[in-house]
Amino acid sequence: MKKLCLLLPLLLCVFACFGQAQKWAVGFEVGEPIAVSLRKYGDRNALDVSFGTYLGMFKSKENYKVSNDDLGGVGVMFNVTYLWYAPLFNERMIAYAGPGVQVNSRRYYPDRNVKSVYTTNISTGPSATAGLEFFFAQKPTSFFVEGGGYLEFIPKFFYFNPNLSLGLRHNF
Repeated sequence: MKKLCLLLPLLLCVFACFGQAQKWAVGFEVGEPIAVSLRKYGDRNALDVSFGTYLGMFKSKENYKVSNDDLGGVGVMFNVTYLWYAPLFNERMIAYAGPGVQVNSRRYYPDRNVKSVYTTNISTGPSATAGLEFFFAQKPTSFFVEGGGYLEFIPKFFYFNPNLSLGLRHNF
């Protein structure tokens, strides 16, 4: 993750050299979750792939599984979402929404002083995303606000985690 955070600004600088049409985008979002995303635009649809982590902003650690660590079972997430979008205001803004699937890996420590004893859960379930993306004039950068949620099916049936984040994308 540390290497990825160092590599992302370099990638954004390299992609800034290419002034191409908006068919791909790479971005960073903060909030719930914190993630790096890659998006492939189509005519009126897009495929968004995100990789990141949850902070537990909207849920307390007691909501999911008892964990005595400071992070409360925060882990790594991978999400793929198929989006439909509609251009607004002469394509300076788009509204988008769509379904997806998410896979998480969480680690729990029964005793925060003993880091060698832990439990790892792999969870999966459907997700949904809706948002607005604003494109800056004469620049390949866009700003977005999105929300949605993740409904876990395995291992905790119908556990819901809301999402709300904002971020920047470089379109190329």
